[in-house]
Formats: sequence, C-alpha cells, structure tokens
Amino acid sequence: MKKSSLLLLCLSWIGIVVAFDRPVTPVVVLPDYYASIDGENGKGLLDAIQQVAKIGYRADDFRYDSVWLAFKYTDLRTDGYVWEIYSDCTFEYEKDRTSTTSQTGECKGYNREHAMCQSWFGTTSLAGKEMSSSKKNSPGSDIFHIYPASYGMNSRRGNRPYGEVQTAANTSGNGTLYGTPITSKSVANSVAGVYVEGHITQSTNVLEPADEYKGDIARSYFGTMVKWAGEWTFNKNELGNIIFDATIDADTHYGPENNYGFTDYGLALMLSWHRQDPVSQKEVDRNNGIQKTQGNRNPFIDYPYLAEFIWGEMSGQVLDFDQLLCSADERFELGVSNGYLGEVQDVQLDTIFWMVGNTQYACTYHRHGSKLKNMPAKPTSCSTTSTTFMGWTNTPMKDVAADAPTILYTKVSDFPAIDANTKYYAVFAQELTSEVQEEIIQLNSNKSNPDWILNNITMSSTTAIGNFWILCKDASITSPAIDLQSLSSITMSLRSYYGHNTAVIAVDGNTIGELEATSTDMANYTWNVTEPLSGTKSLQFTSKTNTTTRGVNVKDISIRLGGTQATYTNYLTHCASGPATVLTTTTNANHAVRKIIRNGQLLIIHNGHIYNTLGNNIELR
Repeated sequence: MKKSSLLLLCLSWIGIVVAFDRPVTPVVVLPDYYASIDGENGKGLLDAIQQVAKIGYRADDFRYDSVWLAFKYTDLRTDGYVWEIYSDCTFEYEKDRTSTTSQTGECKGYNREHAMCQSWFGTTSLAGKEMSSSKKNSPGSDIFHIYPASYGMNSRRGNRPYGEVQTAANTSGNGTLYGTPITSKSVANSVAGVYVEGHITQSTNVLEPADEYKGDIARSYFGTMVKWAGEWTFNKNELGNIIFDATIDADTHYGPENNYGFTDYGLALMLSWHRQDPVSQKEVDRNNGIQKTQGNRNPFIDYPYLAEFIWGEMSGQVLDFDQLLCSADERFELGVSNGYLGEVQDVQLDTIFWMVGNTQYACTYHRHGSKLKNMPAKPTSCSTTSTTFMGWTNTPMKDVAADAPTILYTKVSDFPAIDANTKYYAVFAQELTSEVQEEIIQLNSNKSNPDWILNNITMSSTTAIGNFWILCKDASITSPAIDLQSLSSITMSLRSYYGHNTAVIAVDGNTIGELEATSTDMANYTWNVTEPLSGTKSLQFTSKTNTTTRGVNVKDISIRLGGTQATYTNYLTHCASGPATVLTTTTNANHAVRKIIRNGQLLIIHNGHIYNTLGNNIELR
C-alpha cells in the first residue's frame, strides 16, 4: 500500500495532536510478518504471538484520547457514518461523539466502549506500572478492544460481562440483547458444550451482541489478552472475574492451567463465538486501520486459527505455520473460513484477460467458480469516432455494428461466475445527441398516484413542510416503467432526518445514482444521467442509511425524460483500420506478489505471470 503523507489531526477540545502515519503491512508480506511464531507451541507460542502483536505499537504516544481520532480509520462505514456494533443507530463521526454521560436514549451520541471493561483491570501492572488517567501504554487505551458504542448501550451494559441471554430486558435495533443469562444445562448447546456451575448467576445481567459481531468480540478478547499477558492483573471480586481468571498475579502467571487468563466459562463462550462467526471484511479493514493508527495488528484476525493452537482443538501442538490461511488470502472465504489450510481444497485460479482490440489491457485472477470482485479502469478507444466506452463483452465483434452486442457487461454484478480462463473485450460506440420533447413524471406526497408503488412507507407531516415520506428500513418508492434511454435527470425534494440524508436511485437493485440532503430543511436536489442506460424499467428509491423508524425524508420526485438525448451507434471491439493501439496496462490489486498452492506446489503470481519457486514462468493450467 502506498504510504500516505503525514496527516495531523487536532481536536482542540481534548487538547491532543496525533500523527497517524504508520504503514499498513501488504498482504503478501504478512506470512513473513508472522514467521517468528512457526515451530512454537504452548506458552512459547503465546509468547511468540505476543511479540508479533506488539510490533509497531505506539506505546508512548497513543493514549486514551487518541482513540477518538483512531475511530476515523477503524470504525467508519463506507457511507461515512460510525460503525456501531451494539445497535442500528446512525452516528456522525464529529457531531455525535461524546465523552460525557449526559445523553439518554440509545441513539443520542456515542462513547468509547471497552469490550474488556476498564474496571476489570487492576490499577497497576505486574511490573508495577500504574494505569494513569491518560491510560498510556495500558489495556485501557488499546483499540484492539475499544469500539464506538451508543451512550445508551454503553451505559446499559456498564461493567457487566458478555454472555448468552435467556430473558431480555432490552433488545437493540440490531438484535443485541441485555438481560438475564442462560444458566441451565441448555448452555451446553450454545457455549461450546461447557457449563460451569457458579460462574454466572441469574442475578447478573449480561450483554449478548448480535450474531454478526460475536466473533469480532471474541477475537478482540484473544488479541488483547495475548498482547498484555503477564503484564497486567485483573481485579478480584469484579464482574469481569466471570470471564477472566483473577488469581493471576506476580506469582501465578498466564499458562495452560488457567486457560492463559480465561475462566472455563469465559473461554467456552469466546471460543464458541469465534467459531460461529468467522472473520469478516469489516474486521480485516478494522485491523488495517488499527495498524495505521495504533501501529500494531491483531494476530487472531490475520490468522484466526491461531486461537485453536492456544485455547482450542490444537492446544499444545507445535505450530506448522504453513497450515494457516491468512484472512486476506484469495482462498479465505470471509465469513466462512476458519483459517486452517488443511481444510482448504486445492484452489484453482482462473485468469481474466481484459482486451482492448488485440491488446491486453489488464490481467486479473479469480477463484474458480467465484463472481468477479472488480473490473479494470475505463479504457481508451482505438477509434476516433466510436470513443464512448460502453462495457465488456466475451465475444469480439468482427465488424462495426449499429446495435450493441447481445452480451454487454457494464457492472461487476453483471458478469457470470468465472469457471475458466476468459477474455473480455472492451466495447466502444459513437455517441449521437438529439433534442427530444420533454416529459416529466411526478410523485407528490400530497397527492395519490396509482402508477407508483409505495412499500413500507411511513407518512409524516409538519406545519412548515406539510406531508412527507420517511424512507425507513425496508421501505421503497417505485416509479412506473420508463424508457431509460430517454431519462435525463431526477429531482427530489429531500431533507436530512437524524443523520439519514441520502436517497438511492436504483434499477433492478443496481444503484445508478444518489442524492444527498445537506440540510434538515426540505430542499430540491437533482441527479443527472452520466452513463448510458437502456431498457424499459422502473426506478426504485430507498434510503442509503436507515433504521426501523428513521431514514431520509422525501416530499416530491420528478423524473425528467427527453431534452438533449444521447443515442449510440457504430459499436465495435476492434478498429476497422487494424488492431488497437498499445495501451499502458492498468495497475490492479491482483497484480501484487501472491503465493498460492496448486496440486501441492508453491507458485508465485507477479505482474500477470505465474512462476514456480525456481523462478520459471509457467502456465496457469
């Protein structure tokens, strides 16, 4: 990854300046990054993992206040809002953060939430270091286990442990539960077959995250525990003792006899969650963000099967690092794989050649039978007249044609699963413009229109605005079928509602445009067609971010057809005068050096070529 220039972020209200300029370790280098743990087992393996987990750690300048700034790199969704794992609240990064406890309600602001509660740690380390108010160089400032969380959820949990809820006193918008724990023998069915009498009681409420984040929490615990093993103690007689072994002190160290710091119940719970919820793309991205800001990485996200060698089914066995599969590897199926190479079948990679005329423009590799994940950048035509790029086809055109080829892929989602080495050819066309009589198709919240379909729409009104719709979760507005080729623009009257400010315009579930409201006052926003569209289909309007009760507000929709209209002709994949001009091959992420195993043989992919370990260029198949 290209190293970014030094970025200084300053928050005057907390009086701290931190430079987040640490490079992120490229995927191809990760095996070397972890090479020191190979051949270790037991306590030696834990110690080796601990040393790797500390590589690059900003012990001197990353404090508790630094976490606020780090969240921008670790916990923002692709839509720019804070990724809060306990609820479906939508928080703006700057506006909604709070270090106070004055807010009430689930979605009134977000805090820094310690998955491993601060009160569970002792005030001094085994080495005698104090946990100062700044929490520098201590578990209290380690973003491995600190997440943004709504004040309401953070306050509700307090210092209660995680567990599996039997009777919920509260259920958040995303399914997180808070209530009395399961204590009967039914625990054996949910917590890795383990029930420990007395470790948890009905009088102690617990928090149970939504299923999609249980593995995140478990690997946060594993990474934090290993990183600080032997350095910090846990308080005795705290609720945290349900999860962690508080007998560990200067004389009783982390070892297999005390589950390397976990109680039997705590270990069973975390292993269960780790196994049932494998590493997701969110975790991979967050781990990269942690390295960018805090400087180090969580080994149990990079190589999740390491947990089995410390606490699970491979405990005590010597680690053969070649058995492990990195979560960033092509063969690792996010949300599915456990990271054990022994369970991965021989992976076949198919080569995709992206052609402009007879010239190879780019080359990418994809798992056999998988869908495409990316396309190359838009190419340049070899023709002086047919210059508009229209998409990709799998069959080259012999001649110039008035109509588009039968098969034309314009989006990644259009392509079929890849099951062989394949060539795709760039399609270009000549753009012609003409004036067409304008037509406007409208929908107004004050008028009913049977030609439009409103699904799960919530209607509201105010004195100043009148009637309007709230595009909540699972809500949509669908237009009548229109000639997409004649579509010129769409104007919508929108306003932001509790941070939900973006309306999505889609055709057949594929987004073609977005409109973002910049104010809580209702105003008109216009989207203009920028790419060629075709077919007679309906438009669907939804909210980009929403909850069960909130989403962007809509009052009017106007679809403008006609005006200056573009039509296309003279489609081609090859220039009539000869082959395409030579183009510079685009840089593609798949061109990075990668190691793969095929039929028991180690192969190396680099710059579109495959080599054996002797450096000989070989064929893929």
